[in-house]
Amino acid sequence: MNTIRWVALRACLFSLVAASFNAPAMPASRQEQPPSSTVAFFDVPDLPARVDEPKLRKSDQGFVLDCAMANRSSEQLLGLRLIILVVDHSGKLRSRITWTEESDLPSYSIKAFAFHPIIKGELRSTDQLYLGIDEVIGHETIWRAVGAEKALRAYSRSQPDVMPEVRTMANKFDRSPDQFAPLKIRP
Repeated sequence: MNTIRWVALRACLFSLVAASFNAPAMPASRQEQPPSSTVAFFDVPDLPARVDEPKLRKSDQGFVLDCAMANRSSEQLLGLRLIILVVDHSGKLRSRITWTEESDLPSYSIKAFAFHPIIKGELRSTDQLYLGIDEVIGHETIWRAVGAEKALRAYSRSQPDVMPEVRTMANKFDRSPDQFAPLKIRP
C-alpha cells in the first residue's frame, strides 16, 4: 500500500516539474516591473505636505520616487524640496540627495506623484532609504523645516522625537497677478 502511494506521489511531482518547464514565457507586457526599494518617510506634522507609501525604482532615465502626496492645508501647494538619506547596513551615512519638485496639489487633497531624484552611483540592496521634506512652497506661503536634515538623520538612528522647527514666510514670487494692486501712473 505504501509503495503505491509513493509511486503516485512521485508521478505527481514529476508531472508538476515537467509542466513548469513547458510553460510559455510571460509576454513582455506582463513581465515584472523592476524591483522597487521601500523608503521610510519622516513626517513633520507642522508641514502642510505628507508623503505616503514612497517607493524608489530605477527606470531607463534614472531613479523615480513613486508616492502619494497629501495636502493638509487650505492652500494650494506648488512644489517642495525633498531630502533622501542613503544609510548603509551599519548605520553609516553613504549619501544625501536633495532636489526640488513641482507638485501642483489643491487644498485638502491627495494625489499620486512620480518624483525624479538625481542619484549618482548604484544603491546597494542593503542600503536603507529615508525621505524627508525640507521645504513646501504654497501659493501664498512657504514652509521651511529648519534642521530637517539633522532630524532625518536622527530618525534614521531610531530617534523619531527630534523634530525640526517649521518657519513660515510669505510667498512673494508665485502669487497670481490679480492679487497685486495695479501701479498708479502719474501723468
